[in-house]
Amino acid sequence: MKIAIVAPSGVPFIWGGAENIWKGMWLALNEQKDITAELIKLPSPEHDFWSIMHSYQAFAELNLDHFDMVISTKYPAWMISHPRHVLFMQHTLRGLYDTYPSHLNKSIEHIAQKAPDLYRLLNTEYANRNTLQDCFDELKRLKSLSILSKADTALPSPLLRAIVHFFDRIALAPGQIMRYTAIAHEVANRAEYFPTGIKPEVLYHPSSLNQDGFTANKEAAIFTASRLDQPKRIDLLIKAYIQSRVTIPLRIAGSGPQQAELENIIAGNKNIQLLGHISEQQLAQEYANALFVPFIPLHEDFGLITYEAMKAGKAVLSCTDSGGVTELVKHQENGLLVAPSIPALASAIQQLCASPNLCAQLGQAAYSRIQSISWSQLAKELLNINKQFQPRIMVLNTFTIYPVMSGGQARLYHLYAELSKLGFFIEILNLDFNTSKVQSHYLADNFVEVKIPVSEAFRIKLNTEEKRLGISCVDWLAAQHPELLCEWQAEIKRRASWASHIICSHPYAYPVMIKAGIKQWLYEAHNVEADLKAQIYKQHPKETAQIKEIESACAKGAQAIICCSNDDAFRLGALYRIPSDKFNVIANGADTQNIDYLNSTDRSQIREQLGLPSSNRIALFMGSHHGPNLEAVEQILISAAKDKSIQYIILGSVADAFKEIKTPANVRFLGQVSQQEKQLWLKIASIALNPMLSGSGSNLKLIEYAAAGLPIISTQFGVRGTEFKAGVHYLLAETNQAVDISNQTLSLKNEDIDTMTSQAYNYIKHNFSWQSLAQTYANNLKTNSIKEQKNLNQQELELL
Repeated sequence: MKIAIVAPSGVPFIWGGAENIWKGMWLALNEQKDITAELIKLPSPEHDFWSIMHSYQAFAELNLDHFDMVISTKYPAWMISHPRHVLFMQHTLRGLYDTYPSHLNKSIEHIAQKAPDLYRLLNTEYANRNTLQDCFDELKRLKSLSILSKADTALPSPLLRAIVHFFDRIALAPGQIMRYTAIAHEVANRAEYFPTGIKPEVLYHPSSLNQDGFTANKEAAIFTASRLDQPKRIDLLIKAYIQSRVTIPLRIAGSGPQQAELENIIAGNKNIQLLGHISEQQLAQEYANALFVPFIPLHEDFGLITYEAMKAGKAVLSCTDSGGVTELVKHQENGLLVAPSIPALASAIQQLCASPNLCAQLGQAAYSRIQSISWSQLAKELLNINKQFQPRIMVLNTFTIYPVMSGGQARLYHLYAELSKLGFFIEILNLDFNTSKVQSHYLADNFVEVKIPVSEAFRIKLNTEEKRLGISCVDWLAAQHPELLCEWQAEIKRRASWASHIICSHPYAYPVMIKAGIKQWLYEAHNVEADLKAQIYKQHPKETAQIKEIESACAKGAQAIICCSNDDAFRLGALYRIPSDKFNVIANGADTQNIDYLNSTDRSQIREQLGLPSSNRIALFMGSHHGPNLEAVEQILISAAKDKSIQYIILGSVADAFKEIKTPANVRFLGQVSQQEKQLWLKIASIALNPMLSGSGSNLKLIEYAAAGLPIISTQFGVRGTEFKAGVHYLLAETNQAVDISNQTLSLKNEDIDTMTSQAYNYIKHNFSWQSLAQTYANNLKTNSIKEQKNLNQQELELL
């Protein structure tokens, strides 16, 4: 497994606690079996507003998809977009969060007038990666035009605070982070650090400082190490030391902006020495020589100084408000915790200096306290895939699903998009003939389509086989020659260990899935493929038999089977002798939130708004290049030749089969169209045709017709998978009856049409909306009626 630790590199560069953590993590991860880790850092200056913006954008645009997992600990590195992103938070840009100056306003209302687009973006309720790019573009425009004032771009400022909060909110959203952890409860409990409802797990880290073998080699001193700046309160420590009047020297390692101020406070006191930056070897020796270690920062994240002192077996003196330090230091057990005041600290210094035995006793307890904290344990915890924030589903399919142009695409896109809103992260791995490398695209916050390129050998073989068979056969060929799809196999194997469920959508991914070492899966049966392909491959019995064999193996080996209809479940069970309790039915649905239901009056008004007659004689059919759809179109062409007064509009790739055929003038094949154009035809047509004679699964076009409020003319077979009743929800038209029924429908009164279409719509809305279907699916997954795969998949993959 390849892991990237992603981190900022400060400008100018200074070695500190964060660098210590990254070094330790990198070394520890590389010591784990089958793990290769890399530390990737980008220069991240913070000296002004625009440098911070640039640093955030640089990480947002960094592509690390060639790694299996990324780990970030700090802004702006967590802007990286990766489907397996573990957050081990140290802290945010604190000056814009918990230490933001209280005298500064947080409102950015003044921005609304001078930069309305930026103001609107920053107040977007459901911001995502697309919104993020819009914000970067707008900031670039504002900078080029010098629209923002010096006050707007001050460090800090209300605008800078709002923008960084906006960036962090997008980067740390549940769909972006696989697992939330923090270095201390102090960090985990801070307001606004994590998304609402997220409770990060706390994982303590050790230090990468090598302290083994160091023993005291001179007289004891009071020693501490720290960056010399205000939050560390070195000034408070020095004042308390001076007031204590002890004679044991105080030695302070470190540098920083407060150095001159501290030198003035020391004012020639020979017992206090500022050591500046010291080597790691000297640091370890100073700890060994220390009588005790005072460390009194204000609300410290965790405090490596605390751990290093305890590792050296030294008591730690700290304050009750020192944050993460107090999670390790317990008063009078392994150190002292006192009020953050000069008298309290002076008294504690006197107490410890007067009793070396007490220091030794507390130091021994301190050493025992940190024995359970190790780099090896931290690495194993960060790699623990069973502690993901939300379960992950990996779906395997042979075609891309976005943009949606067909029924199969519609099911996969809408069902899993809705499922991704219900506590699941979805990765769908699809073959794509239009890419030369693996590409990941977020279709929604928790929904990623991974497009896998096909090999040149596969393309050549496909061309040969399609010429031989005379039909499109990508799916069959993928099943017959998985050895030609090495990248698909590699991506499945690479991602499988994180998946709680692996779903083989259609049986054609089954062979490559098995070659990838997958032992447990769910089979999503869109159709009874053996029956469906028998119609398409009529002249090719050998290929038909191969498809049946693949479907049988996929269905029998699956832990559960998801069908589109009860009829399909019954047929699959009978065909392959599979017990009924193995089946779950999740029907096809309609996007009822985005398909407008129109009654007759609404439909007439829409036509008039578009400059069309308020009534027309347009009959609509939608279908892909699929055997049952070809049969249906043949029925439509017969009807069209009989009555030229009706205009037939046929959408979808089914048109490809009729390019060389002379068709009646009143038939228009529009081919594949955008979702927007399809919605338009659903609004302006007068009737919807569904003359299906064969097929499998439930009928998506029927459901979309009903959702749009179109009166439906259908065969009885065409309404399979629903409880539609002829004369109630649709008008029945068997073979060669479509013309007569169409004319009857067009002559019906509007109120009669509306009564029928409203009943069909209400039935669909309550039973076939993608939202309700996804909820059923989620309930089945969460209650284990569809069994979870995670642990066994991981164990099996470890054996590969």
